Amino acid sequence: MDIQHIMDYIPTTYTLHQQEETKTMVDLKLLKEILIDSSVNQCQGFCYNSKKDVFVLACINSQNSRQIIYELDPKTFDIVGTYRFRNSTELAHMNTLTYNPDTNLLYTTNAVVNGHRITTIDADTMTIGETITIPERVFNLGYDIKKKQFVSIVPVNATMRRINYYTPQFKLIQSKEIDAHHNDFNNNGAFAYDGRTIFATLSTVVTIDKYGAVSKITPFPKALEIEDMDMRHNMMYAAVNAGHNVAIYSLINY
Repeated sequence: MDIQHIMDYIPTTYTLHQQEETKTMVDLKLLKEILIDSSVNQCQGFCYNSKKDVFVLACINSQNSRQIIYELDPKTFDIVGTYRFRNSTELAHMNTLTYNPDTNLLYTTNAVVNGHRITTIDADTMTIGETITIPERVFNLGYDIKKKQFVSIVPVNATMRRINYYTPQFKLIQSKEIDAHHNDFNNNGAFAYDGRTIFATLSTVVTIDKYGAVSKITPFPKALEIEDMDMRHNMMYAAVNAGHNVAIYSLINY
């Protein structure tokens, strides 16, 4: 680590230590528990399709060989569309979902099969489109509709994360490294808007400001695991595994 990197890192670390003493819990409100089909047993990707005004929820089985994509009514969270797949190559784990209204495509990652692969899905027909392979690993992916760029969160080690920023054509713009202050490689979900990025560890929600520095780390109950998140009408929503159900929560203070 060079001297300038150290100098940049010190103020961020100090701020986080101060926040450790004063931070409050994520204000989660349970909205709906959705019973999912017996052919799948967990949710992964979750995003909002602004064109159709539906949430999109990806569920998979443990072998990453079966996937169901559900469309959910944004007010009641009732299932209004169901699309079944047996695809262990392009879709597989469906680690996150994000929607680009400029292309009307959903983008998903399947790190279990290929950690460099992104797969597109037509948001109207739910047909699988092209696969995109990039040099960097990609697990958690969000599209920033304000900045018109993709953001990817990649574990570097147990606590550090690399934030990669891409053009809509997945040309790398820049990378930043941040400390998530969570001693585990797992990180879930990705939300990006106007340069700000939000993702979850197994017990915290991490917010990164438009300069690529951590601005807030907020805990939530460890019994929950936020898989993915997105925003509709200025309210953040998250999908959480709950046995053979998927629980949809609103994040009141985000």
